[in-house]
Amino acid sequence: MFFILYIVNLSHIYHFVYMLIRIFTLPFDEVTQGFPDHIIADFCLNKKVHEVKSRFFTSEGKPYWSVSVLYDVLPKGEEKIRELDDTQKAAYIKLKEWRKLKGEKEGFPVYLICNNAQLMDIVLRKCITLESLKDIKGFGRKKIDKYGKEIIEIIKAFYLPEK
Repeated sequence: MFFILYIVNLSHIYHFVYMLIRIFTLPFDEVTQGFPDHIIADFCLNKKVHEVKSRFFTSEGKPYWSVSVLYDVLPKGEEKIRELDDTQKAAYIKLKEWRKLKGEKEGFPVYLICNNAQLMDIVLRKCITLESLKDIKGFGRKKIDKYGKEIIEIIKAFYLPEK
């Protein structure tokens, strides 16, 4: 595992971004007549992949596939996002955006509004009523009264047809 430092110029402001890199060198498998790409797929399961580059080469007459993967490790719990369907992913992202704006507006950290696990649970349970939010761990009457209507409106937009 290596670290790469990228310098990104956004409107003349330089940001330093550290990324992890993993390089795989895979030999051609004569039996399967292919490369064991499942090794790379398995590695990427719990990673946020930014870039993949590959090259084919031969060494001593044997073909190889060299693959570099630039990635970040997903925060704990974020790997569950890969299991969501497209609608669920969009709803989850929308809830995270709403939570970020709400946190900025109220002036406190987003996890005090609701944590990622709660957002995931809301999406998976398709909470479209205030009553359904009671089943979410950490959602009591106070939190439901304060945020419930906004949350269910977001979820309804994804799961109920427009009238």
